[in-house]
Amino acid sequence: MDTFGVPLKVFPRQEEGGSYNAKGEWIKNLKEDAAVLEVSEPFVPSSLMSQLPVQSLYRSGGRIEDYEMTWFSAQVVPLKSIVEHNGLEYSVEDSIPYTDYSNVTQYGCKAVSTFAKK
Repeated sequence: MDTFGVPLKVFPRQEEGGSYNAKGEWIKNLKEDAAVLEVSEPFVPSSLMSQLPVQSLYRSGGRIEDYEMTWFSAQVVPLKSIVEHNGLEYSVEDSIPYTDYSNVTQYGCKAVSTFAKK
């Protein structure tokens, strides 16, 4: 994984913490409040991974999901965590753990930002 790694910032989803806003709605902690993991791991466009299970298709009114990026990681992070790469943010939407025989988990990531942050 080191050979194909690229620099990533990972903001694990906060399980607890937050505050009520003026409307009385619970707002979870923001990404900025999370501990940041800086890793160098493979993060590739899903279009290059057509042979791997990076999309789930359920037809006849079911669910169709595809992901912009596939992340192979030694980290275990909860779904809805944020991964930042080249100024763009992606939400971790799916995981396939291969931890029975390796230290790798494959994550499907959807873009949550369309423009790079400066």
